[in-house]
Amino acid sequence: MNAPFDGVQVPASRERVPLALAFILVTVVVDSLGTTIIGPVMPTLLKSLTGGAMAQMSTVFGAITMTLASMQLVAGPVQGALSDCYGRRPVILVSTVGWTIYFVILALAPNLAWLFVGAVVAGGAAGSINAAFAYVADISQPDERAARFGLVTAAVSAGAATGSLLGGVIGEFDPRAPFWAAAGLCTINFLYGLFVLPESLRAEHRAPFAWRSVHPIGAILGVWRDYPILKRWQGGSFLMNFGVTGVNSIFFLYVTFRFGWTPQVIGFYATFVMLSSLAVQSGMVARVIKVFGERLTLLGGIAVQVVGMTASAFATKGWMFTASVFVVVLGGVSGPARLSILNRIVGPSNRGRLSGAERSVVSLTGILAPGAFATLFAAVVGAGPESLVAGAPLLICAGLMTLGLAVTASSFDRTSTVTTE
Repeated sequence: MNAPFDGVQVPASRERVPLALAFILVTVVVDSLGTTIIGPVMPTLLKSLTGGAMAQMSTVFGAITMTLASMQLVAGPVQGALSDCYGRRPVILVSTVGWTIYFVILALAPNLAWLFVGAVVAGGAAGSINAAFAYVADISQPDERAARFGLVTAAVSAGAATGSLLGGVIGEFDPRAPFWAAAGLCTINFLYGLFVLPESLRAEHRAPFAWRSVHPIGAILGVWRDYPILKRWQGGSFLMNFGVTGVNSIFFLYVTFRFGWTPQVIGFYATFVMLSSLAVQSGMVARVIKVFGERLTLLGGIAVQVVGMTASAFATKGWMFTASVFVVVLGGVSGPARLSILNRIVGPSNRGRLSGAERSVVSLTGILAPGAFATLFAAVVGAGPESLVAGAPLLICAGLMTLGLAVTASSFDRTSTVTTE
């Protein structure tokens, strides 16, 4: 018989919770690893399918990224609602199968059409990590949740760092090998979950599926109606995310074109950045906020990121680019400060709605930015890798971040009258 656990039943018994938690952590690591293990070899794959023209590779990669983000925007809220209706376990397992299919498609892809099919499949299977967080909440006591959420977040970073490294190393032998490796890991993870993972959400605690709860645009507009100041806060966020998402969407093509990086070098670079980010987020944030306060941490952190992004645009050597990006990583202390401020604005009863609206903003930039930056990059590659013109996409990103900083700074005076605890 199941024991009550903060209004929701734990899976089978307290003794099975460690096994279930272990599976969730493995799932998150594998999902994060799988999505990053393929990154270092994507330029090689695109080159083999497009004939090697950098402008065409950029345009195709941007279109694929937009397709993936569009599917995530639609499928993410739907999968969240399905997990509330039918339980976390089926969503997690089906999502794992979807990722397996995606990696097999990439491994076998004989033409570009297969890559777009894979992006549709991957976007539709993007709900496992969200369901994993819900699962952890189901099986945890209130005083355990923060620590366990920390484990899940750490698992995401660990998987990303490991995936980038493995993708770079394995890709040196065969550019298709990382896709097969990711598919194999997902298959093993599915079988493990099929036999080990119990359901965390009992039938009496499930909510009926309602289409109005899965509308991403509605999530944003609803929060704005109740908290008009969030229009300004999320407007600044949109500008900054648009630039960062756009640069990230062309990153692998950019460093391959401008610095001649191989998959192995890209893998080592990405691992360095992931580990640096993990260290900053876990070791610096609390100390910086304690010394400077949330407002200065937020604005100062964004300013530091603007400086780093501007420097990266003018970097003509790989080591210069890496050093500049490290400055951007240091400015990442701004993120937690911003979330802390926003969660006080809306108060405890609406933080879930705020989270949904924030995810929708990020998804929208994921749809719009890749195409714009891919087109821009395709237009400047003709100047050659040594030309400063090649860094135009990064410079535009720095400009958008500067605008976002200005909008965010202007939000504080207006926010002071509505902030709650």
